[in-house]
Amino acid sequence: MRRALANWLNYQGRTSDQSGNVPAALRWYRLATRLDPNWSVPWYNLGLIAKYSGDWQESLRLNAQSAGLAGDDEASWWNLGIAATAVRDWRTARKAWGQVGIDVPPGDEEWQWEPTAACVRLNPDGNGEVVWGERIDPARIVLTNVPLPESKHRFRDIVLHDGAANGHRVLNETEVPVFDELEVWAPSSFVTFVTVLLLPNHESEHRLIEICLEMGLGIEDWSTIRWICATCSRGNPGPHDCTAGPLANEDRRYAIAAHTFEEANEALTRWVAAGTGVVVRSLESAG
Repeated sequence: MRRALANWLNYQGRTSDQSGNVPAALRWYRLATRLDPNWSVPWYNLGLIAKYSGDWQESLRLNAQSAGLAGDDEASWWNLGIAATAVRDWRTARKAWGQVGIDVPPGDEEWQWEPTAACVRLNPDGNGEVVWGERIDPARIVLTNVPLPESKHRFRDIVLHDGAANGHRVLNETEVPVFDELEVWAPSSFVTFVTVLLLPNHESEHRLIEICLEMGLGIEDWSTIRWICATCSRGNPGPHDCTAGPLANEDRRYAIAAHTFEEANEALTRWVAAGTGVVVRSLESAG
């Protein structure tokens, strides 16, 4: 009888949550946990709300409760791992990843796996810019693209991301997952600069890229960015009313991620000295 009533309360909470009434959802879920404290589902739903609101200590507590009651429920353990990573509780994170079948060595210190290619959707509730990066554990990715300034992100930011992939991109004929960002876990020290360039051939472009890589800088051709619609971005869609914009037709506009203006300018100076017919029209901070 208690479980049946708790299930009804949980259903009311889910309905409120889906309609955007989070305060009401919290009240319903909490009533369900009081009526049936040994049922994991409302604890899990409370943990989801805490996760998406960025309340990581509360998310850690609630998902630990849910995981402890649910036993082998992977979703609870995965959210516990994300919350533990957010607050840098490495012992709990290791335990959570082990429970979902990830081979994690024992210890209390920060743990990373061999970086693997993945994409992350920055500001998923906003413009949803998708950038490439290196995934360093089940919940973090290091940005290797230079994001647009509107995203408020930078090259080499470490981003905390959600557990389930939400779409894919293709790299060397292999599908690569796209994860939704939760927050910036550790901001990078790089600054984004924008330069407008005249490149007479592909060799001059490759030379610029090589110089930036040698100096440990990020570089991105922003003149080739393509805006796609949200449906295309989030998966492998079937027929739909696509709202993608046309490809931009503008000057060759590059982003350079450097620590200082002088560092970015040095890369361009070396590039001009090494090339023929290349021109730097401008260099300025992206803001």
